[in-house]
Amino acid sequence: MYHIVVPVDEDERRAAAAGEFVTNLGAESGLNADLDDVSVTVVNVFKEFKAIDDGGNVRSEDLYDEDTFPDSVTTVRDRLEAADVEVELVRRHGDPAEEIIEYADSNDADAIVVPGRKRSRVGKAVFGSVTQDVILNSDRPVTIV
Repeated sequence: MYHIVVPVDEDERRAAAAGEFVTNLGAESGLNADLDDVSVTVVNVFKEFKAIDDGGNVRSEDLYDEDTFPDSVTTVRDRLEAADVEVELVRRHGDPAEEIIEYADSNDADAIVVPGRKRSRVGKAVFGSVTQDVILNSDRPVTIV
């Protein structure tokens, strides 16, 4: 089984693009991947934070719920399931890049598919900080879609 990790934030358009990329790995893509041999874990990371104001402290731990996923996660899940791709949802808490890489490493993922942001010509030369950290710090192949 070829295991792909797809990190997804709250942007449904980017999530859908990642799902479409994976479902197009079949014969029509020229890669001839057998989607029956592909499993995907959609990872959503709730970014760790701490805020202090006049009302007191708010910590991300107080708001984090490992069972509550943004709509973008269900969007990519539904697209993958419609293509009969085996899919699992995982919610983590912490630094997004670190959590994505740690999950991929601890589950021996074959690849990471990161949905990118639309950028200007100049902006295309520079990825978002999470994407850049994943590219630079992962030992696994990373595809930006």
